[in-house]
Amino acid sequence: MNTPDIVVLGNANVDLTTYMEHAPAEGETVIGHDFSIGMGGKGANQAVAAARAGSEVAFIGRRGDDSFGDMIHSALSAEGLHLEHLVQVPGPSGNATIYVEDSGANRIAVFLGASATMTADSASDAVASLSGARYFVSQFEVKQEIVLAGLRAAGDHGMIRVLNTAPYAPLIPGITANTDWLIANEVEMEGILAEAGIDATVDASPAELESSIPQWSAALGCNLVVTLGSKGAVGFAPDDGAFFAEAPVVSAVDTVGAGDCFVGYFVSLMSHGHHWQGALQGAVSAASESVQKPGAQSSYPSRTDAEKFRAVASRN
Repeated sequence: MNTPDIVVLGNANVDLTTYMEHAPAEGETVIGHDFSIGMGGKGANQAVAAARAGSEVAFIGRRGDDSFGDMIHSALSAEGLHLEHLVQVPGPSGNATIYVEDSGANRIAVFLGASATMTADSASDAVASLSGARYFVSQFEVKQEIVLAGLRAAGDHGMIRVLNTAPYAPLIPGITANTDWLIANEVEMEGILAEAGIDATVDASPAELESSIPQWSAALGCNLVVTLGSKGAVGFAPDDGAFFAEAPVVSAVDTVGAGDCFVGYFVSLMSHGHHWQGALQGAVSAASESVQKPGAQSSYPSRTDAEKFRAVASRN
């Protein structure tokens, strides 16, 4: 295998997904009309998306010594990921219980299992051993102290550091100072800005966000991407200004993992030399395609489809 260009630190789990008309309210039992078992976890999802987009990707994570752990290793190996740092530990692997409504909306509960055994030292050492990579990616399904250790180690080795602040929790000191690209949805960004003392309404039109995002970037000290669901995404880098990547109109079947598909494609396209604005548009297009199929990783465009998203990126 070639040297990894992208390192992803995060959670890998098995998704247990029930499809139903509507998710149950408190005390309610709802009969589903379909069920699937698939691969998930935000870290694994982003790694798979980046690999299918054409990148060499190393994954840093944990799996248990159970059948789910075997499934995780087998699935990620089949995707061509570098798995030297997917460590097996005693105990159960992570899993996610997912309810997908007929509207495409979802509710997710995650049990981290083996992923909760990662430590800051092990993350830092793993990143350092992959010092030839150019990009580092992480999220918040593992503890922020572990993510911060990974970000710092990546910075020490000159990697471009990309952080997806999902699932959102108040940021610990040092996170944004060690991040080059911060990717958040509207709800997450509003929380991050409130922490920074900025009273902002992120649920606004793309044009209004393009006007506001330079101030937010300056306050946080990093480049920003705000994902807007079916509308697309707005990005900002000081040297280039703001850019809105509009999403194509599609009929969503299942939105689980679409944000992870976006992150993986965004980083992969940049690693292939595309300007970040083109990468943003290509990533929006890839994520829009993913929501038209059920599942997380199972919905991501295949390697053979990656060329059309590179073509989209090249037009910007």
